[in-house]
Amino acid sequence: MRIVHLELGRHLYGGAKQVVYLINAIHAQNAPIEQHLVCAKESDIAALSLPGCVTHALPYAGEVDMSMLWRLAGLVRAVKPDILHVHSRRGADVWGALIAHKTGIPAICTRRVDNIECALNKFKYAQYKAVISISNGVKKVVSARCPATVHQQVIHSAVDLAEFNYSADKAWFCRKFDIPDDVKVIANFAQLITRKGQSELISAMQEVIRQHPDTLCLLFGKGKMQAEYQRQIDHAGLQQHVRLCGFTNEVAIILPNIDLLVHPAHAEGLGVILLQAGACKVPVIASPSGGIPEIIIEQQTGWLTPAGNTQLLSDAIVNALNSTNLRQHYRKNLFDHVSNHFSTASMADSYIALYNKIKR
Repeated sequence: MRIVHLELGRHLYGGAKQVVYLINAIHAQNAPIEQHLVCAKESDIAALSLPGCVTHALPYAGEVDMSMLWRLAGLVRAVKPDILHVHSRRGADVWGALIAHKTGIPAICTRRVDNIECALNKFKYAQYKAVISISNGVKKVVSARCPATVHQQVIHSAVDLAEFNYSADKAWFCRKFDIPDDVKVIANFAQLITRKGQSELISAMQEVIRQHPDTLCLLFGKGKMQAEYQRQIDHAGLQQHVRLCGFTNEVAIILPNIDLLVHPAHAEGLGVILLQAGACKVPVIASPSGGIPEIIIEQQTGWLTPAGNTQLLSDAIVNALNSTNLRQHYRKNLFDHVSNHFSTASMADSYIALYNKIKR
């Protein structure tokens, strides 16, 4: 069976990282599958050498680049895949739907975000044999637009435990981020955009430091709200307790050194950073948005607090910092939950079964 994966993301995180996990896991299982990856030229994923996969890096100027349709059609004619698997948005979901309609090749679309779509998207989804959601939260959104005749299924995103297997190195961590000894560290890893909830986290820190003055909050990421968040930090006088640290490629090394991950997102397809925290045995406070409750189960694998409620968020952080035993209990449960339900092998098994089901 020959599969063409279509992933047009520029950076190697989120969906693009999941594509790498899937390609590697399928190869590791020695399944009789020939894999091809179509990606954007000069993207991060194009630079990788993926075992058992042929990479086709095509020029791509973004969602308005109509010429990509012709380039993709030519490649599909040359490769003759049994299945076209579309992983990213960025126009790929539209181009994939058009190619599937024109060629009759069975196509799968993996949907990773829980943004509400307009009614016209039902025509896009109608061209696919299957639309896969990475969480039940995403599936609720997809089901509103996807025709009932199209196969719908949840296949969770995954985390590679071997990739997140670093031990804590407090000396390196404190030196790297100029952190004094005996400081509790809270962290958030996300784009600096409104729906990720960092504004509420910054506000919550005012009450947190009143009760736990030796607490530091590190916000990792970049985005359009960066300047606004810095103004918020300055206005609240939190410069010594909240820092904007920019984007980092060292998430796997940083995570084992923090005391608490806080992810108060207003919308989230699933929350891969939560899987990564689980792999690193880091306790988590998050909001019950999108697919998050499928990872963070209240009073089992972490704490859930309503998105947008600063008071309840600060209460949850204070309670977590007050209870070392509870943090230890939740982080162990989260590690077990992630290990058992969000492995790359399990994700690959589900997709291989789907490929076999829809192959012509």
